Amino acid sequence: MAVIAPQSPRPAEMLAGVVIDNGAVDLTGFDLALHELLISRAYENDRSMTATSYEIPLVECLRFLGSDARRDAVERSLGKMEQIKLSFAGEDGRSFRGVKMLTFWEATKGTETSLGYQFPDPIRWLMRSMPAYGYIELNALGRGSMRSKYSHMLYKRIALDVAKHPWRAGEDNRFELTFTPEQLAEVVGFPPVKGVIPFGKLQERVISKVIDDFAGVRKFDVRISYDGMPAPKKGTSVGKIELHVRVNPDSHHTVFANTAPFEKAGYRIGAPDEPRYRINSVFWLRVPRTFKTLGIDQSLAKDTWLVALKEALDNDPLTPAYATRRYRGANLLSAIDADGVEAAAWNFFAEETELGRDLVGFQHVIKNRVPADTARKERVERVKKPKASAPSPAPVAQEELYPTFENCTHIDLEIDTAASKTDLDDIIYEHINSIVWNGTRRIVLRAFYEVPGQRDVRQHFRFIISPEDENELLSELRRIGTWIDTPTFRITEDKAA
Repeated sequence: MAVIAPQSPRPAEMLAGVVIDNGAVDLTGFDLALHELLISRAYENDRSMTATSYEIPLVECLRFLGSDARRDAVERSLGKMEQIKLSFAGEDGRSFRGVKMLTFWEATKGTETSLGYQFPDPIRWLMRSMPAYGYIELNALGRGSMRSKYSHMLYKRIALDVAKHPWRAGEDNRFELTFTPEQLAEVVGFPPVKGVIPFGKLQERVISKVIDDFAGVRKFDVRISYDGMPAPKKGTSVGKIELHVRVNPDSHHTVFANTAPFEKAGYRIGAPDEPRYRINSVFWLRVPRTFKTLGIDQSLAKDTWLVALKEALDNDPLTPAYATRRYRGANLLSAIDADGVEAAAWNFFAEETELGRDLVGFQHVIKNRVPADTARKERVERVKKPKASAPSPAPVAQEELYPTFENCTHIDLEIDTAASKTDLDDIIYEHINSIVWNGTRRIVLRAFYEVPGQRDVRQHFRFIISPEDENELLSELRRIGTWIDTPTFRITEDKAA
């Protein structure tokens, strides 16, 4: 099964400057989200874009589009795409007009339906070359997150500009895009009325939707002003619409780090916590790699985070910045609920980098790291308490062998807490379940995850695998992308866990 990454590249020509000739067809945000999914699916399966056609299970489309999506809606959407024509610039100074979005068909076997589709050559040529490109976040588009078609078009334009302003440690990482009402209407494809762009309608149908529609965007934040004011003045015309863009660091999933050398040397990375606040061990190696100007190692990163978390949970400010920063106190807890603990922690360190160190490297961490770690242990014990009535297993002697691939009985994976139900089912589970291994030794593989939408509910997938060697195992796991942490080898009794 092809793996769809959380973000997917798009050539500059497909992010800005696309003119949609939809005629009498009412194109919606639902249609544009589905089109982006199909492009991403094709690209992840065929980076050269040389295949003449592609296929995707219908159920995958429905899960991506959200719980309200229905088969007939997907079919109608694809039918509309066959009628819509695109115009855009291409490589070598060429431009294209009258390019279909796609051609599709259905293929059914038993109870399973797949959608076959083809892209016209100009789209495949652009996806193949991409001399300049930006990234779109699929999670920001799917599950009905971005409902307005105008928000989709503006999002892609901003994504292209974000690619030109990459996040840099210690810098402001902000820029501004300014449009006249006419220019903004052209960017998003908002039609004029009798040759004029009525600002009231532009505000109602385009600008007012942006903040809510961009709620799922992680790569950047946007604030809107009108001629320098937070809201348009009544009775006066608006000359300029300013989009103040704040670029966030790349997701921690994109930073390569490996805990194995540390673990083999006897070092412990990270520490357990209750499910809501549990962070994968590899995360702590990624922090110093990305936020180098903070001057911390993985151990101090973990200590600093635990102090910041205790400060928020106790509502006991350690510094005045507690009340003003976006990733401290109640704001931090809200970010954990909205985006997951690792995304919130990542943005905490980014904020320390951008606005200046406030907790990192100061006495507050040194004085409070022991109480913060004690609070972590107490959280872990509270989670264990419901199991106290169960008979305790007999003490097990310390393992004489250090678990390795060669002698392990179990291989454990931690799935990123940001993984959605679609990611869990269609990317991680389906991929592992479909692998044909080349070895003969049977090993239990457990992939642990937090149930999306249910706080503190932790489950796992269980597979019996037989990789020929560690290289085959790691090679297959890498195909899943950045959703999983480095595998942990264990020697333990199998109780059908």
